[in-house]
Amino acid sequence: MPLLRAGLRKRLLNRFFGSAARFAEKLRFSDNLLDSAAAMPPSHMTDRTEEIRNYREKVKRANVEATKREAFKDLLNRLYAHDDETKALIDVMTGGAERRIVNIPRKEKIHRGAADQLYNKIIIEFENDLSRTLAHAKEQLAGYLLGQYRSGEGSNYTLIASDLINWKVFSINVAQLDSLNRLSEHELELIENTQSSFTLKEGKEDDFYFWIDRFLFRQEKQKAKLATIAESFGSQSLVFREAYIELQKYFQKVKDTGEIEVAYDQWKKTLSIAYDSFNDSADNFLIHTYLSVFAKMLAYKVISNDPYIEDEEVRGIIDGTIFHNLNIENFVEDDFFAWIKSDAARRELRTVFRAIAQELSMFDFSDVDEDILKGVYQELIDLDTRKRLGEYYTPDWLCERIVEEFEFKETDRILDPACGSGSFLRAVIDKLKRDFPDAEIESINRQVHGIDIHPLSVQIAKTTVLLALGRDVRQSRFPIHVNVILANTLLTPKGIEDMYGSELEMKIDKERLFLNSSIFDDARLFDAAVETADELADQTKGKKQSTLASFRKAIENRGVCIVGDEVAEGFYRIYQGFKTAKENGRDSIWKFIVQNLYKPY
Repeated sequence: MPLLRAGLRKRLLNRFFGSAARFAEKLRFSDNLLDSAAAMPPSHMTDRTEEIRNYREKVKRANVEATKREAFKDLLNRLYAHDDETKALIDVMTGGAERRIVNIPRKEKIHRGAADQLYNKIIIEFENDLSRTLAHAKEQLAGYLLGQYRSGEGSNYTLIASDLINWKVFSINVAQLDSLNRLSEHELELIENTQSSFTLKEGKEDDFYFWIDRFLFRQEKQKAKLATIAESFGSQSLVFREAYIELQKYFQKVKDTGEIEVAYDQWKKTLSIAYDSFNDSADNFLIHTYLSVFAKMLAYKVISNDPYIEDEEVRGIIDGTIFHNLNIENFVEDDFFAWIKSDAARRELRTVFRAIAQELSMFDFSDVDEDILKGVYQELIDLDTRKRLGEYYTPDWLCERIVEEFEFKETDRILDPACGSGSFLRAVIDKLKRDFPDAEIESINRQVHGIDIHPLSVQIAKTTVLLALGRDVRQSRFPIHVNVILANTLLTPKGIEDMYGSELEMKIDKERLFLNSSIFDDARLFDAAVETADELADQTKGKKQSTLASFRKAIENRGVCIVGDEVAEGFYRIYQGFKTAKENGRDSIWKFIVQNLYKPY
C-alpha cells in the first residue's frame, strides 16, 4: 500500500485515537493502518536479535504491567527507528486513548465502561502475568467484543491476551455466531489459536520479530507453508470467520432459487454416496464453498504472480475465464460451488473476496515446497465425516518416500484413484520434474491423473496440481487440462454391472435416461458430445428443439466421428435432459456431473 499523505494520516489518527490523555490499561490497534509503513531496509535490522533479547530480559525482571508495556514501546521504536512516521504512529498508539464502550453484557446487567481505542480488527489485552489472570483477560476481551457487536461494529476481531512474553491469540467459537445478541461476556467461548499464539523464548528472537511484523505492521511477506496457511485461512482465522458470516447471510437470501437448490441437493446426494451418514447441513455446504473460493484465488495468486487480487479480477477467478488467459483449460468448472459466480453474488460477497485477497497478499509463494492446502482442508472438513470415508492424510514426507520407490518413464501415466487433497500427485510431479528436467510441462501434466469422490477434494487437488506444475504452465505450447475428476472408482453407475454391460441409467435432474454404454467407448467423443449437448441446450433454451441430425452434425464439426445410431441417440438424450433442466431453471451443474461421474469408464 502507498504511504498515507501527512494530512490524511493526521485525520485518521485523530479519528481513531483521539487525544493521548493517559497511558491506557490496555492497548488496541489494527493491522490495516499500519500496512502503510514503509518496508524496513535490511541494514537497519543487524541488531534486531540483540534488541529483542534485551527486551525479553527487561520484561522478565519487571514486576508491574506498566513497566513491561514501556519496554515493549521502546522495543518497537528501536526496531523501526529508521522510519519517523512509524515512530510517531507508535507514540500515539502506545500513548492510549479512552473510548466509551456501551452494551457490554455482564451477568447481572448491561455495562458501560471506558476502554482503549478499539481499532478495527485487533484488540490486545495486556496483563501482568497471564498464568494468573488469563481467565480475566479472556472475559474482558469477550465483553468488549460483545459490546462492539451490539453497537453495530461486527464481530470480526482478532483478540490477543499478553503479558509481553506470552501472546495468546483467540477467536470466538463459530458455533456461537448466531447467539451473540443473547450471550453475556462469561458465556462467550474464546478459542485459542495455538498456531498463532507465541511465547518469546531464548533463541526465538527472530521469530518474535516476524510475529510482531505479521500481526502489527505487516512489512515483510511470509513464506507460504502448510502451518501458516492453515493459521491464516483455517477455522480460527479472521478471514474464515468473516467469510462464513457473509456466505451465511447471502445463502439465506437465495437458497430457494432453482439453480442453487439443485447445487445444494446434488452436493448432498454426491456425498451421501460416499458416506453412510454425514452432516449435510447448509453450514458444511458453505464451508466447502469457502474452501473452493480460497483454492481458486490461491491458484491464481501463485500462477499469475499478481501482487494483489483486485475486485475486477475476482469475476474471472470465480467463473474460470481468467485461467484461460493463463493457459489453463478446465481448472474451474460449473461444480456444486459455482452458485456464487453471478454478478449479484459477487456484489453481496465482495467482503469475502477482499478478505481472502488481502491475506494472500501477505505471503511469498515463490518457493512452495509443501501441500499447503492440506492443513486448511483437514481443519475445516468434519473429522468424524472424514473417518467414515476413510480419509487419512498421508504426510508429505511419506508421499515423497513412496514415490521415490518408482522408476517412472516419460510414457507412463500415474493414477491416484482416491487423491484427496492431491499430496501424492504433487510428489509425482516433483519427481517427474527432477527425473526429466527437459520435459515440457504439458507432457508432465498429461502423465498425472487423480480421481476422488469428495466434490471439494477435486477442487483442492486440482489446485495442488497447479501449484506443483508452477508458473511454467503459462509457457506451455498447449492449454493445460488438469486431469483430476469427481467420480467413484469403486462403484459403477447404476445399470452397469461390468465394463461389458450394454445399458446404464443416467439421471439429469428429474429425468431418468437409459443409454447404451457404448457412449463410453471413445473418451474424446464423449467429451465433445457432452460439451456440444450443453452448448446447444443453452442456445435452444426456450426455443424449438434441435433435430438429431443437426445435433450429430454439431458434434462432428468438433473433429470427432460418431459410429452407430445408438451412440448418437444416447448423446442426443443427454442434450434433451440438459435443455429441460435449463428451461426449468434447475441447471448449473449437470454438465459437470455427467462429464465427471462417468469419466473413469
